[in-house]
Amino acid sequence: MFVRALTSARRATLAVRAKHTLPDLDYPYNALEPVISSQIMKLHHTKHHATYVAGLNAAEEKLKAAQLSNDVQAQVAIQPLLRFHGGGHVNHTIFWKNLIGESQGGGQLHDSALKNAIDKQFGGKDKLSSHMNNMAAGIQGSGWA
Repeated sequence: MFVRALTSARRATLAVRAKHTLPDLDYPYNALEPVISSQIMKLHHTKHHATYVAGLNAAEEKLKAAQLSNDVQAQVAIQPLLRFHGGGHVNHTIFWKNLIGESQGGGQLHDSALKNAIDKQFGGKDKLSSHMNNMAAGIQGSGWA
């Protein structure tokens, strides 16, 4: 009886899970020009990020079906999809919040302890970027480095 009640409660919880949605940006697509073009921002947001959202929703639907049918093997097999699409969605949501245009001070490395340490250890921001790109090449999600 307890197992049956628990299963019913779990099914009710699964039924009310909301779909993930693509968040609106806090700024227009052209706000980061000339560093990032409006075209690239729109493509990255409406296509790339949207693909993670759609993939996450699809993976969660598969998970829900596997849970309802008590298919543990399928539940385990879906975990990489949930991590990949869920991580992509969360990372992009954070990414959009961390970007600001040059008119608001974005893209600048002001005199600070951080700038001094970068200059001392790497010889400047451009050399640090090059070093990070080389170190991250070939790693899944290397675009975040």
